[in-house]
Amino acid sequence: DICLGVPTREVMMELSRLADAFTKAVLDMRTREHPEGKKDFCILALGKLGGRELNYSSDIDLLGFWNDDGGKNGQEQKTFFSRLMEDVRSDLSSHTEEGYAYRVDLRLRPFGRDGELVPSWSSVVRYYTDTASLWEIQAALKMRPVAGNLRLGYSFMEKIQPVLLQNWKRKDIVQSIEKMRTLGMKTSAGATQDVKTGMGGLRDVEFLVQGLQLIHGARVSSLLEGNTLNALELLGKENVLPEPAALGLKADYLFLRRVEHCLQILEDRQIHAIPKDKKELKALARRLLGPDGNEDRFREKLNGCLRRIHEA
Repeated sequence: DICLGVPTREVMMELSRLADAFTKAVLDMRTREHPEGKKDFCILALGKLGGRELNYSSDIDLLGFWNDDGGKNGQEQKTFFSRLMEDVRSDLSSHTEEGYAYRVDLRLRPFGRDGELVPSWSSVVRYYTDTASLWEIQAALKMRPVAGNLRLGYSFMEKIQPVLLQNWKRKDIVQSIEKMRTLGMKTSAGATQDVKTGMGGLRDVEFLVQGLQLIHGARVSSLLEGNTLNALELLGKENVLPEPAALGLKADYLFLRRVEHCLQILEDRQIHAIPKDKKELKALARRLLGPDGNEDRFREKLNGCLRRIHEA
């Protein structure tokens, strides 16, 4: 049971491995009769899947691109790989009598909804080198290849690494993150307490980590780690964050992720708000703190986490 037994870090890793395997299996199935589809195509994961920190009810953020090296017919390739990506998304997200596997989000591709569903390798490199917004560079910290030609994916990541490692101005990073946080706070306005986008929530830890990675990455390239917990450990090790602060943020982050898991596991919905109903709140407290858990103990622990994260 995620809430009482298995360590949260291990659960997130296992859920991510499972999603990796599903994505790879679907692509393998779809390219069985067209092996070139696997040879010249790569799917990257971003977001929580990219960071190997999925919830039970997380979307999976994917980006596909094709290899335009070798002078192949561009229009034919675009059509073929766009159809392939649509098939992968459909196989993963279509509802059947037995449910569905994952909600798939493809909007983190270059130019979002207005961009090509499956751009070419060179156009994605060009986008991240010349056009991408700072928030997209920040999101790219979590990128990793998960299916298709992984070597093609790693060559892309190697190509854009100088963008991630450039000497970013602290002021620009802070302004970009503050803008995104303001937007996130508006989204969660009205919720009693939102453990993801509310004040001192999970997003605050993730943005703190990613901001420090971009600010200090030019000096310490090893900080470029997509997993939040691993990145916190590196920030402590490199003394970017005082080690006690890094350890405290890790513990609070893990507790909030357990809350998130327990909110979502029963109904498979992306819930991040603490329930208002007393009966639901009591049940949540018992799932998290054991048979002796009650509303007061839970609120005390939760409020402590949110306060410490916000202060950090």
